[in-house]
Amino acid sequence: MSTLLVAAIQDVAGAGSKATLPTAGSNFTLGAGWGALEFVSSANISAATNLDVTSLAAGYDYIFSIQGAVPVTDGTTMLCRISQSTTFDTGSNYADQNAINSTSIELIASAAGNVATEGFSTDVLFRNPGGTGYYRAITHSGLRFTASGTAATITPGGQFVGDTGACDGIRFFLASGNWQALGKIQVFRRRLS
Repeated sequence: MSTLLVAAIQDVAGAGSKATLPTAGSNFTLGAGWGALEFVSSANISAATNLDVTSLAAGYDYIFSIQGAVPVTDGTTMLCRISQSTTFDTGSNYADQNAINSTSIELIASAAGNVATEGFSTDVLFRNPGGTGYYRAITHSGLRFTASGTAATITPGGQFVGDTGACDGIRFFLASGNWQALGKIQVFRRRLS
């Protein structure tokens, strides 16, 4: 089993992101919390079994933009699992519109094609993974591509109901087969305070 690992950045000593912008011949630096949405990282999708994003920092919602992804196996679906303490939960601790007590959350519900002009693109929102005291929600929007156009064939998301502790990663994978080396995954986060 191979994995494309996309590590999310952590705040350095709680300083948050910083940027330097020119203004009228001088520079100024914007401090922590200057922007609600921050770019975290980007990677080309490789021929792997899993797309793992780890090291999610507390205090943020995360948005994972998967663009132009294509499965090796024709007619498969895209799923996700959640990590706590660097271990991805494979138990029956997920719920979505199809079932409770599932071993994953189904995101792209119907058969995605496996040629370069097919596959899918989606934006997945993981709400406050570093928080505690409640179940984690995953929502998303996206399209599955067919040879003749696009089709809106997604599920609205689901929940990780294993426990209410903090989560530190998310894994995207296919119901059967691997990812082709096509497409890109980009990670963004939005500050919660």
